[in-house]
Amino acid sequence: MTRLAAPNKPLICLAAGGTGGHVFPAMAVAETLSARGYRTQLFTDRRGAKIANASHLDASSAALGITMIASASPFQRGIIRRVNALFKLGFGAAQCLLHFCLRRPAAIIGFGGYPSFAPLFAGGLLRIPSILHEQNAFLGRANHLLARRAGNLALSWDGTRNLPDNIHVKVTGMPVRDAFHQDSISSKTQKPAARQAHDKLHLAVFGGSQGAAIFATLVPTAIGLLPEALKKRLAITQQARIDQIETLDAVYANMGVSATIAPFFADIAAHIRQSDLVISRAGASSVAELAALGAPTIFIPFPHAMDDHQTQNAMQMHNLGGGLCLAEVGLDAKNLATHLADLLGDQGLRADMASKAKQLSKPDAAANIADMVEACVNGKTFSASASSNQGAAI
Repeated sequence: MTRLAAPNKPLICLAAGGTGGHVFPAMAVAETLSARGYRTQLFTDRRGAKIANASHLDASSAALGITMIASASPFQRGIIRRVNALFKLGFGAAQCLLHFCLRRPAAIIGFGGYPSFAPLFAGGLLRIPSILHEQNAFLGRANHLLARRAGNLALSWDGTRNLPDNIHVKVTGMPVRDAFHQDSISSKTQKPAARQAHDKLHLAVFGGSQGAAIFATLVPTAIGLLPEALKKRLAITQQARIDQIETLDAVYANMGVSATIAPFFADIAAHIRQSDLVISRAGASSVAELAALGAPTIFIPFPHAMDDHQTQNAMQMHNLGGGLCLAEVGLDAKNLATHLADLLGDQGLRADMASKAKQLSKPDAAANIADMVEACVNGKTFSASASSNQGAAI
């Protein structure tokens, strides 16, 4: 499926894996490039296209063209699966070669994930200039494979690990969509004295674009252990799989807790903005978006993430005091309830966390990456370079 961008303007290809952590920063950069007069086309797999289509929040993101390509991870168990994955990657590269021969982009930006491999590989064969962006605090496998071919790497975090030698690196920050930069810190966290003891406390629970099954059991059990006075003040917004919604609705109703449960929230920025506290996974997009909104957050990183990158992402916020990182392994409802009671019961602490979370935000990240793209298009090189673990900040 291909939905084309507007004609007669320079075309930039954005290549992203099929999760929100890859797609959302690509969309943020697309918004900035569109504002500068570029056409943008996103190459991703079926999952990524679904996320992008569901997240078209404004006219600039609606202008993003979307092309679905074949892709799979080659690091799978079983030789048949690996051979099938390599076939899909090869077919995806052929798809991209055809697209680029018909409509050659001025540059390609890769945002990680295996669906980004084919566009960047095809672009390399056609000598199209390219840039990679790494969202996590640990360079992912796809980006590591492509880094030397691309030559130019934009990083979200200082001290990103697993960098190859002899590539040009800039610390640009993690791009987030425009919706996350508007009225960032809720008035509820800015003015602790204005809140009354009977006011509702809004708790948002998000598991990332792939959901988090454990949140459907751990969180309501922890809520049930809270003091009654605190429990009655809660209003919960929770992301859950479709098959979990009916059960969660019933559990919260039995507690007398107001709850809105859905598998996806297109207006997630608005929900976070109205929240007093957030429970979240720690994908790079989630961490950056929560920082942009100055949201006090309990992070429970996905324990099976590649190279444990979610823990490393969450620790960026934890070390600043803007969030709390709790390992899922060994975490029980009683421990979570203790942390919830401490944070929900102390508005001053939440306000302090909100202020510190905001320090991690880099509102110019998308513009920084767009500047790198324009430099590539104009044939310029970068003066900043890095060895294994150092980056130069813009």
